[in-house]
Amino acid sequence: MAKPLKDVTKMKASFWKKLGDEVADRIQVHTKKGKDVNGANFKRYSKNYADAKSNPDRKFKRQTSFSKKPDLTLTGDMLRNLQTRSATNESVIIGWSGTNAEKVEWNAKMKERVITSDRRPVSKGIQKFIDKQINVTIDRNIKATNETKTFVIG
Repeated sequence: MAKPLKDVTKMKASFWKKLGDEVADRIQVHTKKGKDVNGANFKRYSKNYADAKSNPDRKFKRQTSFSKKPDLTLTGDMLRNLQTRSATNESVIIGWSGTNAEKVEWNAKMKERVITSDRRPVSKGIQKFIDKQINVTIDRNIKATNETKTFVIG
């Protein structure tokens, strides 16, 4: 069924949910590369922490990562907790809950390893991905309209 032209910018909650899930995955990958939201490398771990984390004989409780590279992954809980929290026909909310949200906030407050900020919620690369997905959907909706479109240039 054709869409009226006024609905070309409308998206379904399922679109936003799928987009939120993909953005969360991309943030996790970006973070595991040791990059902050601005694309800079995370601040190095202290020598004592890096040595302790990389030593399998001194394994932390539930530890899954032994990397000295700052990637915010010791147990994997914090990054796994980043999920789509809600999706409507107008938007999606992704984020962390509980103590994991507190860890993200603390790292940002200390300016050591900033995954997201009010000024830049996602990295430039992820923003481009979001823009592309929205534009593709709008283009698809435009093609599905049953109204005549007239564009005046100049």
